[in-house]
Order: sequence, then C-alpha cells, then structure tokens
Amino acid sequence: MGTEFRDVSLSLLGCIFATGVVAEEYDYEVSLDYGRSSSDTTFVTTVNGVPDPLLGTGTTASDTDDIDLAGTWYYAGLSDAEGPKSRAAFLSRASAFSLSYGRRDGSGSFVFSSNGVAPPTSGSNSILSHSFSANLRHVWRDSSWYLLAGLSQLDTEFESVSNGIASSFDRDNTLYSFGVGKYLGKATTVDLNVAGADSGGGAVAASLQHVGSISQHWQYGVNLVLQRSTSHSDEGSYALRGTLFPSNDVEFGIKVSRQELRGGLSDDSIEAFAGWFVRDHIELTARYRQDSPDDVPGRDSDSSGFVLGAAFRF
Repeated sequence: MGTEFRDVSLSLLGCIFATGVVAEEYDYEVSLDYGRSSSDTTFVTTVNGVPDPLLGTGTTASDTDDIDLAGTWYYAGLSDAEGPKSRAAFLSRASAFSLSYGRRDGSGSFVFSSNGVAPPTSGSNSILSHSFSANLRHVWRDSSWYLLAGLSQLDTEFESVSNGIASSFDRDNTLYSFGVGKYLGKATTVDLNVAGADSGGGAVAASLQHVGSISQHWQYGVNLVLQRSTSHSDEGSYALRGTLFPSNDVEFGIKVSRQELRGGLSDDSIEAFAGWFVRDHIELTARYRQDSPDDVPGRDSDSSGFVLGAAFRF
C-alpha cells in the first residue's frame, strides 16, 4: 500500500508541475487600471532670479484619480509558450488591435500671499478629461517586420475659481501616430514612430525592446525609448525600463525617465513596478512613481503616484 500511495503521489505532483509549463493560447485580453497621484508646490516670488519673500509666497496642491479600461483582440492568436507571460505578445509576435478608454479627474487649490501688502489670493481648480484610443500592431511573422498605427481623442474640461471669480474652458485634441519596426533575432525589436496632433506639434520616437536569459530560470527585459519634439528642438524625453523575471509568472523592475522642457528645465521620474500571474490567464500589477522636476529659484515641488491593475486573457 505504501508503494501504491507513493506512486500516486508522484503522479499527482508530476501533473501539478506539468500544468505550469503547458502553453496556453488566447484571442482576447481585457485590463483595468486605477491610479492616484498628488503634488505639492511652495514658491517665493523672485527678482532677477533671487527669491524675495517680502514680495509674496504661495502654495499649490492637487490630487488626481485615473481609471483606464482597455480591450485587445489578438486576431492571429496569442501564445505564452515561450518566456515571461507578460511578454507573450512580444515573444509570440502577436498581431493585435486594441481599444481603450481613460478618465482623469483632478482637483487642486492654491493660496498666494503678499505679506500684508494686498489681501491673500486663494482659489481652486478642477480638471476632467476623457480619452478614447485605437491602436494596431500588425506583425508579418515570416519577414519579421511590423506596422504600428494609433488614433486617439482627448476631451478636457477645466474649471477654476479665484477670489470668487469662476472661469472655464474646454479643449478637444485628436492625436495620431504611425510607425514601423523589425524583429532582430528572436527576442529583440527596434522601431520608429511618428506622432502628431490636429492642434499642432508632433514628435519622433525610436524604441528598443529585448528579452534575454540570465540563468536557467531567471530572465531579464530591457525597454528603451528616445523621443524628440518636431516643433521645439529643445524638448524631448527618454525612458529606460529594466525588468527581472524570476519565473514566467512574476516580474519586477525599475523605470527611469527624463523629460526635457523649454528653458533648459527637465522633469525626472523613477518608477518601481511588479506583476504576478496568479493564474495562467489573470495578472495583477502595481506601480509606484516619484517625480523630481527641476525647481527654479524659490520653488520646491513634490509629486508621486501609484497604479493598481488587473488583466484577464481568454
């Protein structure tokens, strides 16, 4: 009886571990993300670049809630047979069409005091935006080339009240992008993307993505994006994302980015993230970001935010 029990136990264990490596095929993915961010700024009026508190001081504060819902159709199929499951679309060279909706709801307040020379100025503001987007990534698996295309609509409503006087405005923007890319080997891509808006302006971006192995079980991923404005030569950004995969179900890493602004200023940010496939078709994700904008003399800013999400494949 002991031998039979041992044989059955070994068979069950074999089945359990075997299910962890069986490849799954999917056609669709739905994801939902919720994020919250906040920022605080204090400033002192400056004269010729020198802060002078006697001329006035002020503070601003804001909080923003974001909800993003996305659906993707892998019209040629998606397989997680190779490598990390979060990189399944990349590694299986899946073609996809995605639709997404985003809602941003923010509110803020400000106070400015001229130290008794004039009554303090205070107020509040709110911003509500809705975005709709469609994106296409079509891969020719035999030639290793792929096509990128995107179209999005952003509607923004802004309201403010200052010392009892209210003002508001609405703004609608249509954004579009087009790009081409190529697989260089099994798990490396490079692409070039051009984006623009009906309100004017645009950008050109180049990106690199790669997944490799560190050991028999650990893998790593690298994403690099370089972007440059076509309207203002001194505006651009870069982002570098490094990921570790201790197993095909888990990932964690860090993303660093910098946005170069007009006037020689920049905005740096660092983000920590993690993801876990609690089931073969269900992934939970979390991100935390800390921003460090360049502060001009007399100004001190702090900004941070987090995002929690879940994705389902079927």
